[in-house]
Amino acid sequence: MFRDQGLDLVPVTMQARTALAALASKQIGFITQIGSPMTAITRGLPASLIMVLCDRSHHVLVTKPEITAPAQLRGRVVAISQPGGTVHRELLAILEKYKIDPNAVRTVSLGSTPHGITALKSGTVDAAMLLIPHDLYLEKDGFTGLVYLKDVLEFPLAGIVAHNDQLRDRPNEVKKILLGALRGIQYSKTRGEELLPILKEFLGLESLEMTKKAYQRMRDVWSDSGVPSEKGLRTAASLAEVPTGFPLDKLANWSLLDEARSSLKTR
Repeated sequence: MFRDQGLDLVPVTMQARTALAALASKQIGFITQIGSPMTAITRGLPASLIMVLCDRSHHVLVTKPEITAPAQLRGRVVAISQPGGTVHRELLAILEKYKIDPNAVRTVSLGSTPHGITALKSGTVDAAMLLIPHDLYLEKDGFTGLVYLKDVLEFPLAGIVAHNDQLRDRPNEVKKILLGALRGIQYSKTRGEELLPILKEFLGLESLEMTKKAYQRMRDVWSDSGVPSEKGLRTAASLAEVPTGFPLDKLANWSLLDEARSSLKTR
């Protein structure tokens, strides 16, 4: 999709803090985290959210087999990535929905997803906040995908954030990035059968049947338009501890996305 726009895209895996520093120093063109950049923008980072890739979170709370209802989380230990981070706040949203006092649940910060999976399998924790499709692998061992965030809370989890200088100085390149992303989502949502072998390889899943289940669980979190609802954006801002009075138009800039969407319609 991006090569069709004349772009040679190089994905680089970075922790959020490193990615923000690289974006601020213009060593990298775009980042896909949303929460930490929003926080940084309120503190002076000259950047903008220019597209949303996911309207909802693809995180899932996976539990031991004996935990079959949210109420049974009381007195249990749940693995999260880091205290105060997006995943932690998602867990708090789950507890609030099911009227569980957060003080009744103990959290442990284990960093990356593999550590959470290991702790769950070893019995060190009773539950873990993970990503689809890890729930599918664990279901084979009797674990339960108890609560999917997409069913609890509407807020964009991933998107595209760019430095404001990039938007000003290289708008055509930015539009090509946005157009490639829009085409990719459109293809993924409408041509699932063609996508399955690609998704299987990308996610490292063991069968097409498992890949189909992962696709069905992820498909509805991908954004159709690239623009979240105002409610979703406000929720994302709240989770990122953006001050209540901070203007949303200082966080996001949809102007180039609007142009890319118009271009896509004329093709």
